[in-house]
Amino acid sequence: MYKIVQMVPALGWGGAQVFCIQLCNEFAKKDGYEVTLISMYHHDPQKHLPLSMLNEKVKFITLGKKPGIDPSMFLKIYKTLKNIRPDVVHTHLHAGYYCFYTYLRLKYSYKRVHTLHNLAKEDAPPHGRKMFKYFFKRNIIEAVTISEEVHKSALEEYGAYIKTLIPNGSDEVKPTAALQETTQKINSLKKDSHTKVLLNVARITKQKNQKLLLDVMRNLTGENVIAVILGDYVADDKTVYDELIANKPPNVYFLGKVANVSDYYLNADAFVLTSIFEGLPISLLEALSAGVVPVCTPVGGIINIVTKNIGFLSDDISEASFLQALKNYLHSDEAIIQTLKSNGKALYNKEYSMQSCADKYNVLYHSA
Repeated sequence: MYKIVQMVPALGWGGAQVFCIQLCNEFAKKDGYEVTLISMYHHDPQKHLPLSMLNEKVKFITLGKKPGIDPSMFLKIYKTLKNIRPDVVHTHLHAGYYCFYTYLRLKYSYKRVHTLHNLAKEDAPPHGRKMFKYFFKRNIIEAVTISEEVHKSALEEYGAYIKTLIPNGSDEVKPTAALQETTQKINSLKKDSHTKVLLNVARITKQKNQKLLLDVMRNLTGENVIAVILGDYVADDKTVYDELIANKPPNVYFLGKVANVSDYYLNADAFVLTSIFEGLPISLLEALSAGVVPVCTPVGGIINIVTKNIGFLSDDISEASFLQALKNYLHSDEAIIQTLKSNGKALYNKEYSMQSCADKYNVLYHSA
């Protein structure tokens, strides 16, 4: 039995966490694989992704991490991994540097992989990056980047020790039993049957920059278009959320976190992302799989995907530039929009399915 461990700090409502769950599920489908997902924090159903998203074959372990720096994690992770004795330990986000102690003590041969889900300087704090460089340099951990822009940033930060680029993948968006109910809900928000629906799926945070979307939508109140925002916020970002709600124009709707995000993609005309920085957003890949045209800011791996034959990119992250990108979408000929939708789905099927992504990781896991 080939044992794979995936590790995250917690299963929060974020793209990296969704990616990790879907990657676990894909490997759980393979014969001869035993998959364990470790969350350092205990699972909170009110704050975290539902465990129903996990394939029943995936073992789920929580370690009870305390908020902030928790030194007890080093020993807990060591004991847990020593007991499992995995063939692969694959870490994501801040789980990476909590494994350093284990990697120095657990001496048998196993693969250690860490995926950088963001630009290198955003992926870990200075002390974390310093330690990662030590482990990358000595080939103790193999770093994986998720887009060309993330790869460039990692090369600048860590040097030639960065060799592997595996683009993110995602499951294809499919309807749930709540599709009809969701369609009725979206229709109730529209001005009429011709209203264009823009969908933003992202955490409420400064990084995702929903303020830009609100500012632009305020300039589009005369157009037949609405924006629907799906996402939650953590305690540190409550002031960001409060400010957005206080200044929300009437054509923007905050619907919070929902379990059936796929049904909202299937009711959207365009997917909008106004981020200040990004890695390679899972939400963007999901939008492509659903045939939804992306309108985004030119940051991170987005620029490698949203070309002119896929969607619309603003020139920068200014209000004027993103407003122009949205107007370009809204005023495009329907035949052009249909071509973009078709191109997006074809690109997803060719490059960004979770099966394709897992196959590439599988090759990496078994490499010397």
